[in-house]
Amino acid sequence: MEDKVYTVVNADSLSPLVLTCEHASNHIPEKYQNLGLSAKDINRHIARDKGAKEVTLYLAQKLGCFAILAENSRLLIDLNRAKNEAELIVDESDKTLIPGNAKISDEEKKRRIEKYYNPYYRCLNQQLENLEQQGKKPIVFSIHSFTPQLRGGSFRPWNAGILFHKPQKLASFMFEKLQNTPAKKIGENVPYDLRKYNTGAAVFCGEYKGNDYALIEIRDSEFDDLAKGAEDWGNMLLPILQEYVK
Repeated sequence: MEDKVYTVVNADSLSPLVLTCEHASNHIPEKYQNLGLSAKDINRHIARDKGAKEVTLYLAQKLGCFAILAENSRLLIDLNRAKNEAELIVDESDKTLIPGNAKISDEEKKRRIEKYYNPYYRCLNQQLENLEQQGKKPIVFSIHSFTPQLRGGSFRPWNAGILFHKPQKLASFMFEKLQNTPAKKIGENVPYDLRKYNTGAAVFCGEYKGNDYALIEIRDSEFDDLAKGAEDWGNMLLPILQEYVK
């Protein structure tokens, strides 16, 4: 696990749908000593997106599509940020100090980019190129989750949000379909507005490359019963994606 950067499911799939999960894991390589954090903090949302991994794996299994999942915590390096963004490696998250990231050297930042960031995108971009060589236009779908309330912040009432920078066919289709889900409050560009940030794997590998894409953020309280929540959301998203990709 120490040197594993990502896991790929259905590596040889020629489905145009590509699933990405940048915040799948809270693992931190042993040499970083949990970045000085307690086990309790490592199990919080600041370290990973609860439920995102499980939903991604469920969909990949049912759809037979390519999926890539990060194997290290967003606190080590955030794969859903650009290399030049301040939030690539944070020294504070949701009012929690990250001692192991305080005043890191340029050399250490470069080391983490080369070891944990670049390989993820090389693999993801290779799959996009493979599909294009087969005459298939990639469709990128990134899966994330969010905490119901940041420390000192307002409660986030949505069960899920569909995010995009510029309007996308997949994002619009998913939002329209999910609005019909009973007892679920679905928003667009919530709990944060991607139109203001223009960042993340969905944008890098979708919009920047001229590919259709969407990003979903699911409130992580939906995964308090992890197995049930992942199956419920997998079953909600599955027919939507099947209909769209057919």
